[in-house]
Amino acid sequence: MRVTVGSVSAIAMAIAMCGACSGQGGGQAQASAAPQGEKVTAVGCPVVGPTPGCVTIKSGGKAYDLAAATPPVDLTRKVGLSVTGHAAGEVTACGLKMSEVKVEYLGLECSGAPPAP
Repeated sequence: MRVTVGSVSAIAMAIAMCGACSGQGGGQAQASAAPQGEKVTAVGCPVVGPTPGCVTIKSGGKAYDLAAATPPVDLTRKVGLSVTGHAAGEVTACGLKMSEVKVEYLGLECSGAPPAP
């Protein structure tokens, strides 16, 4: 089989076009729906942060902003949390901002928990 410069160019063009097709439509939607940042799991006691409506958890020497938790963190339970989410590196007054926050309430009582509002 003889390969010519024209056929190599045609093959390269077909591969490039095919690669561009896979980046459109479903592939692009999937990429934009992907969570941003590093996946983080933090365990600790939730506390009221420095600004109104701010709830944080400190774990591993870092403070995490739990504002994106849905449903919001229930401070009246006065128990520890295990929090999983994505930290994109943005820091707010409440701590490292997290997205796609999932909260699990633990059976561990937090001493010095804030009073119920």
